[in-house]
Amino acid sequence: MDIFYNTQELSLEKKIALLDDCKAVCFLWWVDKLDCSVSFCRERIEMTYEEIIQKLTNKSHFVVIDRKHWLSDEKKHFEIGFCTMANIEYFLFIHVEDKMICPIIEKYGLSPLKH
Repeated sequence: MDIFYNTQELSLEKKIALLDDCKAVCFLWWVDKLDCSVSFCRERIEMTYEEIIQKLTNKSHFVVIDRKHWLSDEKKHFEIGFCTMANIEYFLFIHVEDKMICPIIEKYGLSPLKH
């Protein structure tokens, strides 16, 4: 089962700093776009990191998730990112290896959400 981390107390500035730290050590990142006037499927798009970060607001849905192995050969990792929650939605996904995320989790005082 995946473990979600509490990010409620992070300011917008802290969220951007956390994303910057994760991007610096990630093994994969990308941006998806969902425009329901065109399609109900997200599509991967070319967008710079600087451009997607400009779309992060206090209304965005921000996540830090410890992804466990499931249904694929994908290695265990953390997924960090956000969804803009706008008419045209943009999604940032950043994947970071477990061994690289621990200092970041500690730096931002993140703790797992209780179920």
